[in-house]
Amino acid sequence: MGQWIIKDFSRPPRELIEALGKFPCSVLSDCMNRFQSLDASVKPLKSGWRLCGPAFTVQSMESCNWGAHQALNLAKPGDVLVIAARGGTNCAVWGHLMTVAAKRTALAGVVIDGCVRDMEQNRNEEFPIFCRGTSPGGPHKGWLCNINVPVSCAGVSISPGDVIVGNDDGVVVIPVDRAHEVLEEAKRRLQMEKEWYRRIESGEGTLGVIGIDPI
Repeated sequence: MGQWIIKDFSRPPRELIEALGKFPCSVLSDCMNRFQSLDASVKPLKSGWRLCGPAFTVQSMESCNWGAHQALNLAKPGDVLVIAARGGTNCAVWGHLMTVAAKRTALAGVVIDGCVRDMEQNRNEEFPIFCRGTSPGGPHKGWLCNINVPVSCAGVSISPGDVIVGNDDGVVVIPVDRAHEVLEEAKRRLQMEKEWYRRIESGEGTLGVIGIDPI
């Protein structure tokens, strides 16, 4: 079986993506039975960065960024590049030159199951990068990657068009066919948590609020 390159895919409505992006990742994960969150090592390169958009997936070999460069040429404004690079930490698969190109295309951000380089320069850009870490070692381009296929990224299955949301907590993945359901549940969940805070501030303890029997 050879290489798979899918140049385009169906994306969810922009208003749905923007609505989901307003919620904390923790709330969204709670709405999906506390699943759908990437491995905790995948964090924003800079505190305070948020991202939200449809997944444009790249399945790559470790330490290879051929597919990431191809994705920069194919992705559309608002997409989140998801680079499933097998969690490699010895060589970076993303650098500052790619960040500049991604900003020019108006991508929403990049999530990498692997490392990046040029950390100081990348942190000075207003472009959200979520990754496992940094490495000065550069990548190779010697292995053709698959583009816009279902991938396993940091422990979660991601398909093209799934909604990716990231904040300081990490990254969650909302399957596109569940996006409306998760949005409505997130609204209910946020109202419930507001009521919890009100009860705590009025003097009630967490056992009663959460519903745990006391010892």
